[in-house]
Amino acid sequence: MQIRTQMFEKRVDFMEGLDAYISPVDSDWRRRLIPPEPEDLADLQMYLEMQKGNPKIPESYLKFACYAAEGDGGLLSDVLLGEFYLVRLSEITENQNNKLFVDGLNCFWNEMGVMYFIDLKNDGKISCEGDFYISSSFENLLFQCAVQKYEKRYFLKYLGFNYEGWLSFDNRKDVDIVLKEFIQRNQMQTVWFNDEYFLFAYNQEYSFWIMQYELLEGKLSVWGYFYGNDIDKIKNELLPQIGAVPD
Repeated sequence: MQIRTQMFEKRVDFMEGLDAYISPVDSDWRRRLIPPEPEDLADLQMYLEMQKGNPKIPESYLKFACYAAEGDGGLLSDVLLGEFYLVRLSEITENQNNKLFVDGLNCFWNEMGVMYFIDLKNDGKISCEGDFYISSSFENLLFQCAVQKYEKRYFLKYLGFNYEGWLSFDNRKDVDIVLKEFIQRNQMQTVWFNDEYFLFAYNQEYSFWIMQYELLEGKLSVWGYFYGNDIDKIKNELLPQIGAVPD
């Protein structure tokens, strides 16, 4: 448990944090990252320095681009099914008065042509086409995608689950209470990158993550995955405790 807890400590350099979690199960992941062309890297580093003290673009987005502008090694792309998108410095500096720039910054395209962007008017939350939010920040999104991609490598079994039908906000509040009690009762740890859209908890025997999106007004889609070495216990004991059903 101590080793797992150390994995999830928040670090000043978020890439060190990602490495602490991913490298034990995928030692080559950093080698698969493809950095930008030298001139683009120089532009990124210059802009990072320029916006110190008055950040306009999330630092985590720019820093991640310094490592993975031309290929994210599957960290985002295998989960969101698309490509990380680097906005060039010229696009930032030339369009600061443009409403699209003021409102949001494109950060990812999925294979269906759906755009994910950083909502600059709402604390840098990550939005899908402006329809609903999926994460509270780009840094959180990186770690949330890491868990969705790699947590299954820490256990022998995993099982998807959902809450049948759409949940109202009141239903979701009830689920939140149940989850909080479940986590306390099973002495599970939570992580710093949890937010209103994503929850991850773990102990020595198992772990789970759960996500929620407001896909319809006032209605939430809620689902997740459980991980462990005893699939029968997950299916027959743990899922009923949180009121969920297997996929």
